[in-house]
Amino acid sequence: MQHLSSETGKPGYFSHALDALCAMLYNLIGTGPLAKLDGTAGMNENDTVNKEPISIVRFGIGKELRLYHDELVVTGQEDQALHVQLDAIKRLTLVPGDPNPSKLVLMADFDDDTTIILAEGMSNVRGFRAMLPLLQEMIPGLELDPPDMSEQLWQALNTRRAWNITCYGIFLLVCLVLVALYFIVAYLGAHHP
Repeated sequence: MQHLSSETGKPGYFSHALDALCAMLYNLIGTGPLAKLDGTAGMNENDTVNKEPISIVRFGIGKELRLYHDELVVTGQEDQALHVQLDAIKRLTLVPGDPNPSKLVLMADFDDDTTIILAEGMSNVRGFRAMLPLLQEMIPGLELDPPDMSEQLWQALNTRRAWNITCYGIFLLVCLVLVALYFIVAYLGAHHP
């Protein structure tokens, strides 16, 4: 059903607002009576469009890892999403990136001894560290490489924080030295003709 504006005959503002309201109500109610009105009552529960992710880790431009109850979805790779079933994952490996070690590479080993790269250039260490316990809870017997991955990610966060504080401190120290030097030169120049 399309509402037309009386002036132009094109879809009006209120029809877009009504569509958005119906979509919001559908998402809240799920498979209630509104679902039957728009023809989506028979949609499969495994459809990731309707499922809510448990955890999302955003990294890079338009890239993210989405953890659902039954799968891990990686978006932003070659304009398509990569869907990985959680029960097929045997091991997660996290290695530093080649040109830039702070951009991590996440790989998954499967039960059939195949390995794929899930994410390259992952820089959101804090978000992935928060997702890691959820992954371990949802995949019993998940092997991590390195085994103390959460601890190493925590150390990486602390190292980054310490490096940032050091850089800011050095910058402020250089500014203070330059200001002090300026005042010394101005004082000597004003008192010695």
